[in-house]
Amino acid sequence: MRPVHVAAALAALVAPAFAAGFDLPPRTPGQWEMKVQVDTAAMPPQIIRMCLDAETDKLLNAKFAGTAQRLCSRQEQKTDGDAIVLESDCAVGDLKTFSRSVITGDFASAYVMRTDVQMEGSNAPDGVKRTTPAGPSSQQTTIEAKRVGECAAGFKPGDVDFGMGRITNLRDMPDPNIN
Repeated sequence: MRPVHVAAALAALVAPAFAAGFDLPPRTPGQWEMKVQVDTAAMPPQIIRMCLDAETDKLLNAKFAGTAQRLCSRQEQKTDGDAIVLESDCAVGDLKTFSRSVITGDFASAYVMRTDVQMEGSNAPDGVKRTTPAGPSSQQTTIEAKRVGECAAGFKPGDVDFGMGRITNLRDMPDPNIN
C-alpha cells in the first residue's frame, strides 16, 4: 500500500476512533462504506468498506482510545445545532497537531466528518528534516460514511476492506496502546 493510501485508510479508521475520548453514538451494525478524501493527497477518494456489529464498533474505538488519551492534551466536544464538533490538541514527538472535526448526519445511516488539521514541527529524523522540504502545514480530510445494508457475503464483523483485495479484521490489527 502506498503511503498516501495508508494515510487515507488510517484517516478513515482513526478519525472516528480518535473520538474515543468523546461521547459519540454507536454506528448501526452492518456494512459501512467510507469515502475518504484527503486534500493533500494527489489521488481520487479511497473507498473503505467495514462490517461492524456493536462489539467491533466498540473495539475500533477501544483500540485507539489509549493512544488519543496519551497523545492529546486537549479533547473537547460540543454541539452546534445538528452538528457534533470535536477539537483536539495532540503531539507525537515534536509534531503538534490541532484538529477540528465537524460531524453531520447520524450514526444510524450516514454521516460526514470534515476534519481540519494544523501541524507544527516534524516527526522526521534530523537528517531527513535537513534534506527534505517541510510537508503540509495543514490538511483537510472528508469522510463520507454510509450504511449500505447487512454485511456483504463473506464478511464477518470487524472485517475492513481497504480495496484491491486488502482485507483485515479489526481483531487482528496491532493494539497501538501496547508498547
